[in-house]
Parts: sequence; structure tokens; C-alpha cells
Amino acid sequence: MTSGSEHCPRVSAVVLLLLQRLQQEVVSAESSLLQAAASRPLYGRAHCITAVLQRLPLGSLTLTEQWRSVVSKLIAVCYRMSDIVSPVVQSSSPEGLIPMDTDSDASAGLQRILQEIQPRDTNDFFTSARELEPQAGDDPDQHDKTKETKGVCDGGEGYRVTAQMVLVCCWRSMKEVAMMLGELCQSLPLQYNHVDEAHTGLVTEEQVEGVGLYFRQQLLQSRHRGAFELAYVGFVRLTEMLCRSGSQSLQKLPSRWLREVLQEVKSSDPSSKLCATRRSAGIPFYIQALLSSEPKASSCSLLKMTMRELTSLAAPSADQDDKSSTVSQVHALNILRALYRDTRLGENIIPFVSEGLQAAVLGFTSPIWAVRNSSTLLFSTLITRIFGVKKGKDEHSKKNRMTGREFFTRFPALYPFLLSQLQEAAVTVDSASGVVKLHPSLFLLLLVLGRLYPSPMDGSSSPMALAPFMPFILRCGRSAVYWTREMAARALVPFVLVTQIPATIQTLLQDLPSEPRTKSQQNHIHGTLLQVLFLLHSYQAEAHRPLQTGNCIGHTLRQRMWLASRQNCCVVTRGAFLDVLQCLCGPLAILLPDSEVLELRRETLAVLAASELLGPCGPPTVATASLLSSLGPGAVQYLLSLTRVALSASLEGPWRPLWAGTRLLESVLRGPLYEVRELVLDGLLEKLDEEEVEEQEEEEEELAQERRSWLDKSTLFTLSSLALNETHPQCLAKSLRVLCRLSSHGEEIPWRDGDQQLSHIHVLSRLLSLVQSSAHSVELLCDALTLASRLLVQLVTSDPQTLCASDLPTLWGRLVCGCCGDDHPAEVKLAVTEVLVNSTTPLLASPTLPLGLSTTLSLWRSLLTLLQDEDQEVRDSASDFISHVAPHLLHSDVAGVSVAPSVALDQGVGALCALLVVWGQERAGLLTLAEWLLGDEESTRETAGEIPSSLDEEDEFLFEKGELNLWAEPVQWARLLHRHLIALTATLGPESRGPGKDRLHTLRIQVQALTLDAEQALEALPGPLPQFSCAVEHARLVLRQARATLALDVLERLM
Repeated sequence: MTSGSEHCPRVSAVVLLLLQRLQQEVVSAESSLLQAAASRPLYGRAHCITAVLQRLPLGSLTLTEQWRSVVSKLIAVCYRMSDIVSPVVQSSSPEGLIPMDTDSDASAGLQRILQEIQPRDTNDFFTSARELEPQAGDDPDQHDKTKETKGVCDGGEGYRVTAQMVLVCCWRSMKEVAMMLGELCQSLPLQYNHVDEAHTGLVTEEQVEGVGLYFRQQLLQSRHRGAFELAYVGFVRLTEMLCRSGSQSLQKLPSRWLREVLQEVKSSDPSSKLCATRRSAGIPFYIQALLSSEPKASSCSLLKMTMRELTSLAAPSADQDDKSSTVSQVHALNILRALYRDTRLGENIIPFVSEGLQAAVLGFTSPIWAVRNSSTLLFSTLITRIFGVKKGKDEHSKKNRMTGREFFTRFPALYPFLLSQLQEAAVTVDSASGVVKLHPSLFLLLLVLGRLYPSPMDGSSSPMALAPFMPFILRCGRSAVYWTREMAARALVPFVLVTQIPATIQTLLQDLPSEPRTKSQQNHIHGTLLQVLFLLHSYQAEAHRPLQTGNCIGHTLRQRMWLASRQNCCVVTRGAFLDVLQCLCGPLAILLPDSEVLELRRETLAVLAASELLGPCGPPTVATASLLSSLGPGAVQYLLSLTRVALSASLEGPWRPLWAGTRLLESVLRGPLYEVRELVLDGLLEKLDEEEVEEQEEEEEELAQERRSWLDKSTLFTLSSLALNETHPQCLAKSLRVLCRLSSHGEEIPWRDGDQQLSHIHVLSRLLSLVQSSAHSVELLCDALTLASRLLVQLVTSDPQTLCASDLPTLWGRLVCGCCGDDHPAEVKLAVTEVLVNSTTPLLASPTLPLGLSTTLSLWRSLLTLLQDEDQEVRDSASDFISHVAPHLLHSDVAGVSVAPSVALDQGVGALCALLVVWGQERAGLLTLAEWLLGDEESTRETAGEIPSSLDEEDEFLFEKGELNLWAEPVQWARLLHRHLIALTATLGPESRGPGKDRLHTLRIQVQALTLDAEQALEALPGPLPQFSCAVEHARLVLRQARATLALDVLERLM
């Protein structure tokens, strides 16, 4: 639309026409919202009006009086639209509401629904429980929230109206109302008087203030998040306009509205209209919009006043039973959370972080769940605001931490607060009594302190030194609550300098009992061991740790080896002690001299040999249930600790001379617990990853075989048996992955099931059966298919005759092709892509055609389909097949180089046509590729009379996309394939045109019928411009016609 002033009357006519149609739809919606949602939704016309208003030439408007009348009508119709849809979006449960209609025919059967989900606009949810009373004689079929409305359109079509459709109609209408009102107030000139000077405009001050009051009502009372979030966008436009307007009265409105809403929040009670559920709904948005409109160059007086009021309300009141103060506290916590998250407030909000964190921590002491819930959300927001967004998978990474000196310098008020709160919480930690005492704020305090680390400038003389916190953190390690002990151990690490870690570990170990007869509490022992373990991990991860000096850690530890043996009745502390041993004896054994490490390893292996995992009473003679029952609580954790020690001893070279001759790895692989087997398999995968890196660096196969000395035939037998008999899905998938990795490194897998030797054909059959039954598990499906593919490639090389005599190649090809559709996850398609790329040389591009023409062409089609996949990673991975194709089948400029997926697609079709010549299958291949031009078989079977109607589809739901690929271009793909097929037909001699005439004739008749059907269906589409009125169906028929025309051209050349 041209924005010149000469077109202003034309724009006005368009707006008036749209307004007239919108008013008609509003009248219809006032009678029946269900029918409006089904056939005449309000938001479409409103959106068009807003779009037209955005193109108005505001600097040169004519027909001012006419435009003022239009603006008044627009504001009035917006209010009417809002009145219609407000009962839904302001309901306590808008997601399931179908409102009452005045049309009795359309509203029949909805009374029951309305009684069940009627709006409850009160905040009395703290003490009152709601129950629905069942009514006798209810028909279950009447409980369906689907309603058919008839006779809405001229043709009398039927519409399926669900609560979801009504809700979407309502919140979209509310969105368009907000956007239109915001556009009117922000863009149109304002009419006001200023110092005896009149400013002409299209919008009056009274109208602007009325719009502001409307937004206030919507934001403070709407329950649907989409509704109040979009109302917020329109309200922001309004507040921005108010601040820069020349009217003094309008400039004062944000301040007045802000004070009014704060007063309403302060005086909230259970009967208030403000929504205290749904995180206070639109109240935070309303206050955010008012505060963000304050000029940045100002003194931020509104922000300061608001934060003082909110932090005061968020603090716990003396009277915990006062319901009014409880509701106000919930609102204050929710509003504070929104303000701390608002990036537009920038650094202006930082001075109030201390008060917000104190309110969040103290909120956990409230007996009201709603207060504690809001405090949790506020605390999480403040952690992100203080330490930044998590920059990796490890939430304890140093990237999201700061020094204690920096933290308490930025927030000095938190130093005495956190210290006093920690001291108060530590007093309640006393496991000696056997009574679990958990201070409400203890977890939060330890979480904050765990994000700090000591500064080199931090010392005991500093007024904000971290040392005063240490005694209380150490005491928290005695808690009877497991996670409290772990959090205390994690929080201790930042308070110990790296130079002091060895001495601190020595002190902690000396606190442990040296004899089993002592009366020390197991909780205290476990907390101390966890603190030692976390300090060891920190010391090993420190790049600038000091040089090793003499210490007595090894001697002290050996004196307390009874804690890892059966003399210790608590398996939890046994496991913690074993973790400490594994950390000190592992590959990073840097804290002890070599002689002490060797002696400690001997004693550790002795404990391992006598344990329940490997001892005479251990598996496989003892069933899993009896083993866990005999060990008691913490048995799984203890067995996993034993497994970590056994895994370290099995895979790391320095341990090997100490256990030579013992089948340690085989024993743990046969463990009774799936957790044990899964941990071992994870360790094997990590070991293989490390060896791959070393092989890439050294590129010496002999060294690689030497490094894999941990792998013997007995272990391979155990792994193959595990892959064939494992019942746990994750363990099964990982065992298959380990075997696949070993196979790719040249290891010959001896397939055995117990004492029975299995042939590769039998194993392939079982793996393919596993693929067929693994649709529920993506991980298992990918690993089983990958290993089966490697085994099939081996059989093609070693025993092709036996393989071809079975139907396994056909089954494998069908399974691979079936995993390439858009309905499969990206992980599955990536696995299939890897399979096809690795199979290119031995199968797809082999001159001997080992799988036959039909299966090979199906695999090629799957590969070309993956090159057009929606996911870019899948396309890029599939394009790697180019490096596995013989150079003489490709253009000289792409052979041996990486290419884009689009280039790989073109080269792939060209290579396939060249392979058809090599195989001597030009004519049969041409007919198959001509069928590819027609697309999927389902689309070829459709006729013009079988076009599905969206209204008749029972399984079609709102917003359901189905299988959708926005990257693929089927017309371009059909033209590319047609170009290569035409080039291939030109190379055919007369002797190649004879065979297959019957198939060619049948296919030609089918394609001609499809072409005719597509033409007739296009002509039958309604309307003068079906590409607009029936865009989806028109595009589908045009594509079908283009495909059929290209296929017919190829077939004509073969005649």
C-alpha cells in the first residue's frame, strides 16, 4: 500500500470496510462465541485494521474529523470485543472453558461444563479446598467438551468446536485488541491543551486514559498467560507514549497508576480480584511496564519507591496467620522476581539484590506453601542475576561463580545476614539425637556459599573474610539429611585455599575413628568423607596446585581401612571411603608418594576381593534381591563405589601387575545389578574414547593394541553374551555400542551365547529382530541398527553366498529405509545416515551389486531423502557419502572434497545413473527412478475425489503440524531427477529399449491418469483464485501435476 497523502481517503475507505465487517462479527460473537470461534473469529479483521493503521501517513493526514470518528469507533469495538472474550481469559481455568452462549441451540449440553469450571475470581486458595460433587444419572458421553455447531456458513458446514479452539479465539482476539489500542495511542497524534496552546490530533486525553484503565483491568484480572503477555505489549506502547507526550496530566498517569496498584497489592485479601495464583498473572507485567517507561536519565524515583514497598511486603510479617499479609507477600515475591528478570532495568536493580535475596531466604521459613513456592522462584532468579546464566552443563563450573571478596563487596548487607542465618541453621544440625532436623533455609545458604571461591587477597584480617563461615559449614556435614551433608561438602571447597587442602584433608581424616569399637556417628563419618572427597576433586582439578610435600595422609588412611571393610556395618560410609581410595589411587594420584600409592592400591584390592561384589558370597550365586536385602539401605551406592574401584583397577595400567590372573572386568560385567553393568559399560566407552584420541595423535597400531591389553577373549565373550541376553534397555544399548566400537577398531567379536558358538547369520537375525522391537527406545534402535549394519558389511565381504541365500539383506534394507522419514527423531536419522555413508563403498557403490537392484535403489533413495532433511546436521552428515564414491563416478571438481548437501544431492543422482550403466540395469533403473518422480505411493493413489477435508478429519487438532519439512523443495528435486534421467535415456541403445515393455506400458497409463486427475482437480477448485482461497490444496495439486508431467516425459522417451 502506498503511504502517500493522496491515498489517505483510500486508506480510510479500507479501514471503514474492515470496521464494518468486524462490527458484524462482533454482533455474531455476542450471540454465540462458539460459532464465532468456529467460522468467524474476531482477530483476523482486527489484525488487518492494525496493519493498515501502521501504514498511515501520520505527518500528512487529511479528513481529520472523519478519522476522529473512525478512531472512536475502533476504540468502542475493541471494548466490545474485550467484553466478549474476557470471561474466558479471566477465568480461573481458561484452558478448559466453553462459555455460556445466548443461542440455545449452540449452548445445549454446556451447562454441565460451566458448572464444573465456572470462574472463581478469589484468592481464597490458602485454606479452602474445592471438590466437585458428582451428580446422579450423569451420562459419560455428555462430558465431552466437543460441540458441533451447524449452519454457521452459507453451505451449512459442520465445525468441531473444542475448548481449545474457543480459548485460542479469545486470547488471539485479546491480543489484537491490545495491539490495536497500543497502535492507536502510540502512533496517532494526540489532541491536548498546553499553556493556552491547543494541539490538534485524532486521539483525546480522555480516550488515552480510558485505554490505560482498560489495560489495567486486563493485566490485573486476566488468568491466561498469552492474554496478559500480549496486553503487556500494548500497555508498554501506551506508557512510552505517556512519558513523551506534551500533556502534563498524561505524564503523571504512570506514577499515579503505580501507587494505586501498590496500594491494592498491599491491601490484598482472599476476596480480592487480583490473581495470586499463576505467579500473580499479569500484575508483574503491569508494574514492569510502568517502571520501564521511566526515563533512564531520571533519578529512578519510581523504581526506588516500588522496590522499597515490595521488599517490605515480601519480608515475613509478625502475624503469620494474617491471610491479608500472606496474599500481599505472595504478590510482592512474584513481582520482585519479574523485576529482577527484566533486563531493561539494567544495573538500576542491582542495589536491591541484597534485600531480594534476604526476602527469598526468609520466605522459606513461612508455613504457607504459596509463600515458599514464590520464594523458590525468586531465589532461582536472583542466583541467575548474581552469578549469570549457566554457561555449560556443569552448574558448579567456575564460570558461574565469583570470589567471596567480590560477592560481599557488591552486596555487603549479605555478609552478616548469611553468616547469622548459617549460624542459626548449623545449631539445628545434630545427628547424635537421631532426630532429623532440617532448617528451612539451610539448602539455600549452602547453595549460595557453594558458588563462591576464595580470593588471593582474602585473609583473616579482611573485614569480610570467608574463614568465619568454615566452622558452621563443617558442622552442617553432621546432618542426618544426606543432601545436606553433600551440599555442605560442596560448599566447603570454596573456603579452603589450594595450599591448605592437604592439611585440611589430614585434619578431617584424623577426626575419623581408627577402630570399629568407637561410638562415632555414621552421619558424621559420612559427612567428613564427603568433605575429603570434594577437596580431593578440587585439588586434582586445580592447574596451579603447589608441589607435593610430605604429609601423613596415606598413613592416616591405612589406619582407617576398616571403614571400607565388612567390619563397618554402614554400607553408605563404606562406599564413601572407597570413593576416597579410588580418588587417591587413580590416575591422578598426585597427593601421595609413589610408594604410598602402591601400598594403598594393594590394600584397596584386598578390600575389593573380600567384598560382596567379588567375594565368595557374591554374584552370581546370590540373587539380586537377597544381595540388596543383606546389605540394607545404600546397597546400590556401595556396589557402585566398589565397581568404580574395580573399573579403575581393570583399565589403568599401574594396577595391572597387582591383579594379574584375576578376571576382574569380566566379574563386574556379570554383576547382578543393572546399575553396576551400566557403570562398567560407561567406563569402557570412555576408555575407548581416550584410546581413539591417542591413536589419532600417535597413529601407530602397535601402540593401540598394547593400550588395549585390558581386553582379552574372556571379556569379549562376556560382552557378546551380554549383548544377546541383557534385559535392561540402557545396558543393552551400551553393550551394543561397545561391540560396535570394538568392531570398528578391527576387533574380531567371538559371538557366543553361554557355551554355544553362534554364526554371524544367526547374530544378524537376532539384531534385526531387536531393531524391529526397539521403536520405544531411540538409543537402543540406533545402536542395534549400527551394529547390525557393520555385521552385514562383514558378511558381504566374508560370506556373500550364505547372506544372499537368506532374506536378511532385504529385511535390513527395509528397516534402514523405514527410519528416514520426517516422523523419526533426528538421532535416529543421524544413525541411519552414518550407516548409509559407511555402506556406500561396500554396498551402494559396489560394482557387484551385492544386495540386488531393488534393495540398493531403496537405500540410494533413503540417502537422497536424508540429503533433503529438515535438520541441517542430518544433511551435512549425509553429504559425507561423496568421499566414499569412486572418483570416476563424480565430476572431477568434487571428487575427494567436502561439498554442500545441495551439491551432494546433484552428484549423488549422477553417480547413481552412472552405476546403473556399470550394473547393466539402465532400463530397470530408469523405470524405478521414474516412479520416484511421482513421489510417495500414497500420493499416487489419491484422486481428485479423495481430497480429505480438514473439517471431516476426526484426528485433526488445532496447531497440529504433522510431518513437515520446510527445507526440501519437491519441485526442484523432481526437475533435478528429470534432468539426470533424460541424460541417461540419451545413452541407451536400441538393444536396451526392448525389455520391460509391459511394465513401461502399465506405468505410462498410470501416469497419464494421474496427470488427467490433477488437471481436473485443479479445475474443480472453488473460487476465481484457488491459489489463495485453497492455497494448500492448490499447491499440492500443482506439485502432483508437475511430477506426473516430468515422469510422463521420461516414459515417452523410453517408448
